[in-house]
Amino acid sequence: MPLQVSSKALDPSEIRCLRRELEQEIAWLQRQQEALADSESENQQSLRRTLDGMIFSRRALLGRMPR
Repeated sequence: MPLQVSSKALDPSEIRCLRRELEQEIAWLQRQQEALADSESENQQSLRRTLDGMIFSRRALLGRMPR
């Protein structure tokens, strides 16, 4: 069941704080991904796919959150 974000459940300052945290996490994950860009090992490729999924899910959550 997908997470439902309701603007009634959080006040606007909490929403801004959560958005900022998600944006910071995305930036950190992207830096980790860039550090692995030239890696050829199977483990590193697997880690890159995991990072892709983590970035995707955080962006999706950001897209569902009220602004």
